[in-house]
Amino acid sequence: MAKLEGCANCAKILLIVFNIIFFIVGIILLAVGIWVVTSPYKLDVLAILDNPVISGGAYFIIALGAFIFVVAFLGCCGAWMENRLMLVIYFIIVLGIFIAQFIGCAVIIAYKDTVDNFVTNQLQPTMNKYVSETSDDKYSQGWNSLQVLLECCGTNNYTDWADTYWGGNQTVTMIGGQNLVPMFPATCCKVANTSDIVSGSYPTPLDFEKCYGVGTTYPNEMYLNTNGCYDSFQDWVKSHALYIGGVGLGLAFLEIMGLVLSMCMYHILKKQ
Repeated sequence: MAKLEGCANCAKILLIVFNIIFFIVGIILLAVGIWVVTSPYKLDVLAILDNPVISGGAYFIIALGAFIFVVAFLGCCGAWMENRLMLVIYFIIVLGIFIAQFIGCAVIIAYKDTVDNFVTNQLQPTMNKYVSETSDDKYSQGWNSLQVLLECCGTNNYTDWADTYWGGNQTVTMIGGQNLVPMFPATCCKVANTSDIVSGSYPTPLDFEKCYGVGTTYPNEMYLNTNGCYDSFQDWVKSHALYIGGVGLGLAFLEIMGLVLSMCMYHILKKQ
């Protein structure tokens, strides 16, 4: 086989470079997924949706990372070895990924209200499976983690907890010298550093007593997260929309370049 030169060789090098980037993305996804699964303290946030597909998000990330790893390796080998069959297989797989992403985004946009209702309806029932701030079951860990990380309380707001199994089983407790019945878990209280929960321990509230209304007005938003977790998640997505969109566009760009370059190489090799 004649050695590729000029534009053909440039296409080969670029295809290899783009797939090396894909390769790195796959490794990162694998590492993140494995860390979530094997870490001593797992943030089972997705588990509270109580959906087997969604709650297995960490395993999906691992599978996706491994898939990207293999596809990138295939693209690199196809370009390096100048193998037309490998390039065609690579093109078909990447095209399939691109189409799936496009369809997925279109469905989410078109059925936004349905998705909103699904998430809300999945969140509410799992509140009744919550045990306590110190329990290690997936629902308790999930809700505790979600409320601390997103600085929220309940699905719609902090009053949701009063109507749950947890709320119905609360007894009078001494808080700041007053006998009170806790109306929400302590993880609804504001903390200094929300990321501390990643280490496996719950951050200390800024003021536990004032969080429950002792010595101040109730509810006091300086010490209690009164907004619901669903709205907080939407706010988080909106505030990070630029980054999320940037990552999506970056991946789409890599995929399109991979498609174009692999076909360019295929046709060049076919003419030789």
